[in-house]
Amino acid sequence: MAVFLFWNVNRKAIAREIALLCKHHDVDVLILAEADFTDFDLQRNLREETQHVYTALYNQLSSRLRFFFRYAPEAISLVHDIPSRLSIREIHPPSGNSILLAAVHLASKLYADRSDQSYQARLVTRAIEEAEASVGHRRTLVIGDFNMNPFEDGLVDADAFHSVMTQAIAQKAVRTVAGTKRSFFYNPMWGKLGDGSEGPPGTYYYPGSKNRQFFWNMFDQVLLRPDLLPMFEMDSLKILTEIGKTQLLKAGSINRSISDHLPIMIITY
Repeated sequence: MAVFLFWNVNRKAIAREIALLCKHHDVDVLILAEADFTDFDLQRNLREETQHVYTALYNQLSSRLRFFFRYAPEAISLVHDIPSRLSIREIHPPSGNSILLAAVHLASKLYADRSDQSYQARLVTRAIEEAEASVGHRRTLVIGDFNMNPFEDGLVDADAFHSVMTQAIAQKAVRTVAGTKRSFFYNPMWGKLGDGSEGPPGTYYYPGSKNRQFFWNMFDQVLLRPDLLPMFEMDSLKILTEIGKTQLLKAGSINRSISDHLPIMIITY
């Protein structure tokens, strides 16, 4: 079993709160985007709260994505990095099969339009496919801040992430589009959208004034290849809304005094 936690802390969340999350959820691999505190601060808090030593590992080309893991150093190996946007590591848990972990932090809608985001999604998907060929398996977990909703082009287009909302479709593995075979990802975050889910209706809230406004967005997501589905249970996927007595939701929105994104967690078995 491995517990993965991702949070785009957006320069506001403090190290101790993250450590408390890791303690409460027994986190094995922590992935952070946009954290502005030092590794030492977080590692000290992690050690004090969890009684475990977490090793820090950066994207080799940028500090915007950071990993902290409590496995032996040899249990995580570098596969590929793209500056600021993608870090791919192979994880070897103490028991069970290895997992290809791809952490993403794609361009914000503040700086990239729909076409830009789709193009970036295609580049990242190709890098993931090359990594899968390199390690020789497709037990792939993609986690992070996509800055797109599950229904947007970069997530659903066949030449991008090609992620679908049901396991039954994903388990077909591939489909042929214009003569080219395209592999599926399963995107369980579809089931977390809106009031019908057991948790918050999204991971990011923005009450803008444009003609088309979703208010709640599911920017922080998890994608799984079909080969990883036997190691996944839907109940293990969580959007976290509290840290002890500290509430991450406030008045129908997100408590921005902590962060403007909610953290997400998934367990593989």
